[in-house]
Amino acid sequence: MLLFVFFSCEDDFLEVGSGIVDDSNFTSGNENYPVVAYSERFFDSVGVQTNGLSAGALGFYQDSIYGTTTASTLSQVDLGTYNSTYGTDPVIDSVVFEMPYYSTASLNSDNETVYELDSVYGTAPIRLTAFRSNYFLNSNSAPDFESGAVYYSNELTELNGVEGDTLFQETFAPSNEPVVTVIEAASEAEDDEITTSSPRLRLRLDQTTYGETYWKEVIVDRSGDDVLFNSNSFRNYFRGVYLKAEAVDNTGSFFLFDKANTTIAIYYTSGAEDSRRQSSITLTFGGNSVVGYENDFKEAIKTELTGIDKENGEENLFLKGGQGSMAVIELFEDVDDDNNGIPDDLDAMRAQQRLIREANLEFFVDQDKIAAYAGNAVSEPQRVYIYNLETNQPLVDLTADATISSSGAITSVGTTHLGPLELDDNGQGVSYKIRITEFLKDLLDPENDDPATKLGLVITQNVLSTSTGAIEGRTDTDTPNRVPYASIIANRGTILYGSNVNVPEAKRLKLKVFYTEASN
Repeated sequence: MLLFVFFSCEDDFLEVGSGIVDDSNFTSGNENYPVVAYSERFFDSVGVQTNGLSAGALGFYQDSIYGTTTASTLSQVDLGTYNSTYGTDPVIDSVVFEMPYYSTASLNSDNETVYELDSVYGTAPIRLTAFRSNYFLNSNSAPDFESGAVYYSNELTELNGVEGDTLFQETFAPSNEPVVTVIEAASEAEDDEITTSSPRLRLRLDQTTYGETYWKEVIVDRSGDDVLFNSNSFRNYFRGVYLKAEAVDNTGSFFLFDKANTTIAIYYTSGAEDSRRQSSITLTFGGNSVVGYENDFKEAIKTELTGIDKENGEENLFLKGGQGSMAVIELFEDVDDDNNGIPDDLDAMRAQQRLIREANLEFFVDQDKIAAYAGNAVSEPQRVYIYNLETNQPLVDLTADATISSSGAITSVGTTHLGPLELDDNGQGVSYKIRITEFLKDLLDPENDDPATKLGLVITQNVLSTSTGAIEGRTDTDTPNRVPYASIIANRGTILYGSNVNVPEAKRLKLKVFYTEASN
C-alpha cells in the first residue's frame, strides 16, 4: 500500500513507489467526484431534543417556503436563596416578570445608547400566556435514572398538567426600546431611583387576575416550610412555568430569549412597625427546560420529502431549522467488493498518488424552486453547518478555522471552512462553499481503517455551537441519530440543488478536489 504525506508548502516531497521526487516533478489539477445526497425529515411525526438548549424560543414564525411554526417553552424555576425567612408581617409591594431579549448596545451620534435586537423575526404581536406547570421535568430518565432525561420538540403539549394556574396573559411584539424603571423616593429629601435595562418584556404580575395574593400564598407565606428548603424540594413544589405562544390573526413574531436571566421578582416589605424594611425574592428560570414546536407545513413540501431516494440521491436538498429537515451527504458509495472495510471508491482515490491542496462541497441554492413555493422575498439563512454523522462532531477543518480559548471554547469561526451564503447582484443566494480539505486528507490516510464518509448539513443559528440533540426514535447505530442544537433553535429554511443526475451539471452537488501529483 502506498504511503501518502500531506503538506502544502512548496518544498514538500511525496513518496511515490520506492523513490522520492521533489516538487519540480509535480503538476496541478482538479477533479470532480460524484456524491449521493438526500434530505432527512423531522417534522410531523419525529421530534428533536430540545432540553439542553441555553436559550428559550417563543412565537409564531411564517416561513414563506415551508409554512408556519409556533414555539413555546416550559422551564423549571429556582429560588435565588433557599431556606430563607421573610420577616414579620411581610406585605408584597410588587411582583415583576422580566424576560430579556438578545440585543446589542451601541452609541448613536448623540452619544445615546441604542439597542439592536438579535434573533427576533417579525414585528407583529403574539399572545403569550404563562401557566404554573404541574408537570415535573425529570433530570434523569426512568427506569434506572442513570442517564439524562430527553424531551422532544413534539411532546410539550402532551405533557399532562403543564397548563396549571394562569400567571399572566399578554399580547405584545418585541421592541428594541430599553426598559426604564422608576422607584419613587420614600421622602421628598431623596431622589427617585431610575434604572435603565436592555430591551425585554417586563410585566407587573401583582396587577393581574391572581394579583399579589397568589404570590403571597404560594411563596411568601411558605417561609420556613420544607418546600422552600432546597432546589429539589422547591422544584417538586413549584414545578415550572409554561410560556405558551399563539399567533394573533394568523400572524406574529418569533424570537429567542435569554432564559438564564428571565426572572420573577417578588418585592415585599416586612418587619416590626417601627423598623420595616424592603427586600425581594427572586425566582430564576433554571434547571431543565423544553422548547415545543407545532409545525403547519405546506402539503407540497411534505410530498417532496416523501419517498426519498437514498440510493441515487435527490434533485433537491431541503434544509429547515427547528423540527424541520436536514441533508445527508455520502461521499463514497457503500460498496466494498474486496471486504477490506474501505469503500472501493475511496480505495481508488487513495491509489491516485495525489497531494490534496483543497477539497470542497459547493451547495447551490435552487432559487426557481424557492420562488415556486414562496412566491415572494425569502429571508435566506446566512450560514450552514456540516458535521460528521458517525461521531456527531464537527469536522477537523472547523478547528483549523476557529479561534479557541484556553478553556477549549470556540470563540470565533472564520469563513474558510463554512463559507457564508454568496449573493448575486440582486441579493439572492447563489451558493454555500464548504471546504473539507483536512477531513478528506484524513480519509485518504492509509492508516485510517475505519473512515467516516457520511456528513450532515443543517441550517445553523450559531456556527460557534457544535453540541447536538437526539433525534426521536433513532439508536446509536442509525445515521443520522443527532442534530446540532444550533439548528434545532434556528427557524429559517432554504432549498438547495442535490446530487441526482437530473440536476444540471453546473449546479449539481459534487466533491471537488484540487491536487498536485507526480508528472509522468
